[in-house]
Amino acid sequence: MSKIYLIGDIHTVSAFRLAGITGVVSDGETVASTFESIVEGGDASILAITNELARGLEDRINKMAMTGALPVVIEIPGIDDEEGFSASALNYITEALGIAL
Repeated sequence: MSKIYLIGDIHTVSAFRLAGITGVVSDGETVASTFESIVEGGDASILAITNELARGLEDRINKMAMTGALPVVIEIPGIDDEEGFSASALNYITEALGIAL
């Protein structure tokens, strides 16, 4: 069964867990190993990651996007991001997939 995962700070992960999304709390030191663990796990269809944590993984995320590899990686603002959410979660998913849901 495919799952939706989120990698982020404790506040963002806690908020998404309320919606039933599997969240993994990570920081700049552990994000690369956490990311690879989820990708290699094989059960993720969508992997959301906060913008702050995605900064060090741009090359890996872009490579996955270009090859069409699963999971689809979506960068989202974290709860503590100053910019905040400029769109709904559905809009972030739609933009990442390139289709209308």
